[in-house]
Amino acid sequence: MMRPTAAIALFLAFSILQTGFFASLTGILAYTPLVVAIGIYLMQHAGERTGPFWIAGFGMFLDLLAIPSFPFETASYAAAGIVAYLSARHLFSNRSWYGLIACGMLSMLSLGAVRALVILGISLRHPERVSWITFGDTLIWNLILITLLLSVLFALARQIRAFLRLGYVVSRGRDPLKPYE
Repeated sequence: MMRPTAAIALFLAFSILQTGFFASLTGILAYTPLVVAIGIYLMQHAGERTGPFWIAGFGMFLDLLAIPSFPFETASYAAAGIVAYLSARHLFSNRSWYGLIACGMLSMLSLGAVRALVILGISLRHPERVSWITFGDTLIWNLILITLLLSVLFALARQIRAFLRLGYVVSRGRDPLKPYE
């Protein structure tokens, strides 16, 4: 299991990297769902139960700092974290690339569904403030980029485990590829 201090430090570092660096890039890279991808990877492939908390925590991080791209990000990311946890635990294998990608796609689709409900509520009162085209573009690029990120994380799984063990972030005796107990 990840040590709490290390998990919080890594969460903050990746959250700052996503909101500070990736969000400042132009084009499609601004849509990079880095923290969600890492949270899904930690839970689905590495077996860390902190993954859903990373996903939901990122929504809180965005809302607390008042930098969300959509309103009520805490609810959207909490739904994505719950779906990621349930699908990783009950639907998809933690040993396959397909399971990792399917868990990521399902989580991003649930995040998009909650965002769509929030935007629908806003459009009922202020239809001029809502751009469904922008929403659709964001969802499509999030799905593409999370697939790419999870593929890279899956390909680098051995190096990531070695790095985490070297830094004493996870215990040395634990096999992260074992299914949940």
